[in-house]
Amino acid sequence: MAELELFRRFPESRHLAHVELATLPTPVEELPRLASKVDIDGLWVKRDDQSGEIYGGNKVRKLEFILGHAQAEGHREVWTVGAVGSHHVLATCLYARKLGITPRAMHFPQPLTAHVQEVLAALSTTSPELELVGSKYALPGAMLKSRIKEWLSRSPNPYYIPGGGSSPRGVLGYVNAALELARQIDNGELPMPDAIFVAAGTCGTLAGLILGAQLADLPTRIVGVRVVDKVLANPVVTASLANRTAHLLRDAGVSVGRVLPTDVEIIDDQIGEGYGVPTDAGEQAMDLVDKTAGLELEPTYTAKAFAGLLEAHQRERRPLKNILYWHTLSSVDLGPLVKAADPARDLPPEYAPFLEQ
Repeated sequence: MAELELFRRFPESRHLAHVELATLPTPVEELPRLASKVDIDGLWVKRDDQSGEIYGGNKVRKLEFILGHAQAEGHREVWTVGAVGSHHVLATCLYARKLGITPRAMHFPQPLTAHVQEVLAALSTTSPELELVGSKYALPGAMLKSRIKEWLSRSPNPYYIPGGGSSPRGVLGYVNAALELARQIDNGELPMPDAIFVAAGTCGTLAGLILGAQLADLPTRIVGVRVVDKVLANPVVTASLANRTAHLLRDAGVSVGRVLPTDVEIIDDQIGEGYGVPTDAGEQAMDLVDKTAGLELEPTYTAKAFAGLLEAHQRERRPLKNILYWHTLSSVDLGPLVKAADPARDLPPEYAPFLEQ
């Protein structure tokens, strides 16, 4: 496997804890038919859907640094949080098991779709320890209660992974991703994009791309398309996460500047009625991208992100010449896992409503 671009460019960073999970670099591809259809001169995709063999998407890059740090600290158990259809929870459980680490997760409900059911079925094969809370608003109280319970029982301290893997350690994965893209541009694999569009949920991917672009001197706009509540995804949160990651890099000897909230560009008008709720624009984007590029999107993140790209391009006074869409959904076929799954048996009884056809 090729050396991480972060470690190649900045050898002093090599002592940052890391474990090889991803298949890198991920390719970049031009989408000429789709570009012609939507009147964009040059449209490219960064195929992070192909980032891992057992599961792809944007979580794998983050987990390389997160699980690497957990191992280095001697943790044998990790726990995290997310919606019942969370790709992050699924990826965490799959890769934790691969490393011999026990996964736990606290879930909150989201609108039921076939994609959510597929994720749950695949998740059930990892034998995770799961807890379902009543809503996302009940999550902080439930997390505090769980931690107090662990402290009182003096149980081994599990390694906590924030939702979406958006911790400073996780963000390092997308600092490396931006440096990787810069090398692909230098190699002539794609032109310098006028703008990069990516889904913005817990903002770790966005923060890492912004910070990495700064390190690589990439003169391109990086645009997040918000798919969660604004209190979770906004310029202040993103800049804070980027700067906490910058602190890690400085401690490792890498010189990097600060990210200001004014450096963060987020589109706010694609979330529709809320997290996980499909939108008309997103559904249209899914259909268009599938038919003209053969690329699969899903309603919660990627469809809304691509719809944001299309609408932003239409609104530009000076149309963007070259656009890069950063694809964050795994394209690994979950079929074998789903076929082998028995979620009614292997998930807690309170998950039964999410398994109904």
